[in-house]
Amino acid sequence: MTRVLHIAEYAKGGVATYLHTLFQDPNPALEQHLLVADHHSDTAWELPAGRVHTYPYTRGLASIPRAMAAIRRTVRELRPDVCYFHSSWAGAYGRLAMLGLSPRPHLLYNAHGWAFLRDTAAWKQDIYACIERMLAWETDAIIDVSDYEQRAALARGISAEKLHRIYSGIPEDGRAPALEAAMQPKSLEADGKAVTFPPEALKLLFIGRWDPQKGLDLLLEAFLQTKREDLRLYILGAGVVDQHSRETEHLHALLARAKKDSRITFVGWVEHAELPAWYAACDAVIMPSRWEAFGLVAVEAMKHGRPVLVSDRGALPELVCEGETGKVFSLDAQQQLSELLETVGKDELCAMRKSARKAYGERFTADGLWRAMAAVYRGEANECK
Repeated sequence: MTRVLHIAEYAKGGVATYLHTLFQDPNPALEQHLLVADHHSDTAWELPAGRVHTYPYTRGLASIPRAMAAIRRTVRELRPDVCYFHSSWAGAYGRLAMLGLSPRPHLLYNAHGWAFLRDTAAWKQDIYACIERMLAWETDAIIDVSDYEQRAALARGISAEKLHRIYSGIPEDGRAPALEAAMQPKSLEADGKAVTFPPEALKLLFIGRWDPQKGLDLLLEAFLQTKREDLRLYILGAGVVDQHSRETEHLHALLARAKKDSRITFVGWVEHAELPAWYAACDAVIMPSRWEAFGLVAVEAMKHGRPVLVSDRGALPELVCEGETGKVFSLDAQQQLSELLETVGKDELCAMRKSARKAYGERFTADGLWRAMAAVYRGEANECK
């Protein structure tokens, strides 16, 4: 039996999705536990209640000593074989809490997006990279979720011997993807109102936060320029950004214009269990992200047989095969997104559905993730390294 203790800060969004997938691993020789901050984290997990532990924490330097003490105490009580740290904050104070601990468990770390790759000042990126290099010395294995992340880690001087590239995976849910038009819903409901999907229209789906990383402002700028009457855009998500930033003010101006455009529908957040119906109702998913360590939305779209239109940033180009499972456009050439919206065809996208579904099955299943992680838990090299 291998006992793994997952340690996270705020387990929400992408980190939570990753953990939910790991916790569905059917391996009977694996006993998984979770230690997570008691604020801003999911509360429903696939683990027995006795295996979910919390520690007092709100992001900030004042909370770190208490968090470190709680982590160290929990590790001593549970005596896990492996501690797996998730995200930069938990990876930093969590690994520091392991210093001098004896016996010390096998330490794994997944940044879920290196801090030094964020769109911030160069001096900040250098500081983040320096911290990651120092902490890597106390880490047995580091999981990169894409080739893009791994190349960046190598370029910043993190030891190649400790790096393992393992793509994130998504479990099957037992439902067949809606590959045929007859299987697509004609309407759905959001906030008590019916949302319709004209069969003749080319329907694009955006899922994500309204912040600079996800590039909603770029999408709205390009969409509002196009004159195509057969184009529809459905936006799932909401704003979670600083209301006073220059970027947010620009986005708010675009949102005010977009809400007057009858071709654009704002849906808000929907429950994860409801997402398959939205994928089925649309022809493609669009991701104009400025940076992405991986891109779970792209993988989930392909799982449901939907091609993906992605920017050329971060890991997105390695997930999508141009012309087969979607299209890649450049953010540096500002007109490429506008031209794509003007020229992409409904039949062209529909022809990619089976290839998109096949790509998911070959590269991004939960089974593949579980097998690769089992090897890392055992301290072995894995085929994805």
